[in-house]
Order: sequence, then structure tokens, then C-alpha cells
Amino acid sequence: MVLTALPVLSQVQLFESEVSGIVPFAGVKWNSGITEWEAGLEYNIDGRTSLGFSYAQPLKDTLSFDPDLKSYTINPYGLFEFIEPDNLKTFSFAIRADFIQEDTRAKASGTPEFMKYNSFSRTQIGGGPQFALRLFSSDKMVIIPTAGYEFFYVTYNRNLLNSNQGGEFKEGTYLWHDVIGSCAFHFLLNEFNGLTLEPRVTAKFGEGRASGDMLNVSTSFGYVKAF
Repeated sequence: MVLTALPVLSQVQLFESEVSGIVPFAGVKWNSGITEWEAGLEYNIDGRTSLGFSYAQPLKDTLSFDPDLKSYTINPYGLFEFIEPDNLKTFSFAIRADFIQEDTRAKASGTPEFMKYNSFSRTQIGGGPQFALRLFSSDKMVIIPTAGYEFFYVTYNRNLLNSNQGGEFKEGTYLWHDVIGSCAFHFLLNEFNGLTLEPRVTAKFGEGRASGDMLNVSTSFGYVKAF
């Protein structure tokens, strides 16, 4: 199966879907501040466990203290479903775990030596529960509302050497909290083709976050093909 949608929607959330093996995905995330492309792989086991890895990079870098920095994000993750027998058709309880590393690549050759050390990195380690309900299901459409919570232990550092005389070195440690609500719509066009649509609201809490990021409203759209 090939999934083109962001953010990643692990197949575990499809309940008893007969999905096993490797699922590649690719797509683009856009908002008013930044546009990123992302690609990755998921390994799914009987629709109950997803192990994945994604790589993302902005189309245009936006770090204000040095616009020439080239940033990237890697995100290994896992989603593990725990559920009582015979209840899988209506209710799902899963645990998600994430490791997210944001970093910057080295400057190009010829860059002044003091400018090569401008950098930013942030590491997030976290996880939390996700609850889902199969609200409606037919031969052509499935509706699955989801609620979840995930906490992150976050460390960051920022090195700014914009002159030969000195620089600025910042680092910090935070605890972040994400509260998530969404509703996924899965449309089956035929035996081999389908569409996914998922509006999502994420409330973000914790020091060190931009005030404009406290409440995110997003929609992901994807095309799924089995072959």
C-alpha cells in the first residue's frame, strides 16, 4: 500500500484492517509559517502494531537568526494497540511513542569559519495514549473519531556566532504536552483505491513554545492504493 498524506496516520487506527508489511508514504505539510516535505516508511504487523520512521525538511528554511541554515527532522515512532478480545470492532486503545530530532546541517564550503558554528538542535522524547471509536462503518466509508494525549521531554540548544568578537549560546529543558482530537473519514472507492480525510485539533502546552502554536487546527488528505 502507498499512503500520500501528512501527518502520518498509522494503520493501527484502522482497527481490523488486513494491513501487514512495509507501507511507504510521502507528502507535504503547509502552514503560513513554513512548508515541509516529508517521506518515510511504516512496518505494520496485523493492523495492531506500527513501527515507523520519517524524514522532513523545509522547502525554504525559516530560522530567523540565520536564514542560511539548512534544517531537518527525523522521527522514529511506534504505535502499539492494546484492546480486550472481541471489542476490536468498536473501540481502540493504543500507546504511541516518539523520538523527534530537529537539527541543522553543516554550512557549505567557503563559509567564514565563525559562521559555520551557527546551529540549532532540539530533541523530543515522549509518548501517550490514544483512544479511537469506530462511529460508523459501511462497505464504502468508515468514520473514526480519535482522542489522544502525548507528553514530550524536550532539550534544545542554539549557537549563534554572528561575529568574530563573540556569540550567544542558549540551551534549555522543557516538558511539553499535546492534547489531540480528530475524526478520520476513510472512503473506499473500489477494492484497490481509497481516500482518507482527517480534520484535527491539537492543543499544545509547555514553556518554550511560540504563543501562536498553542492551538493548531489542521486537515490531512491522503490517497491509498493497494497492489
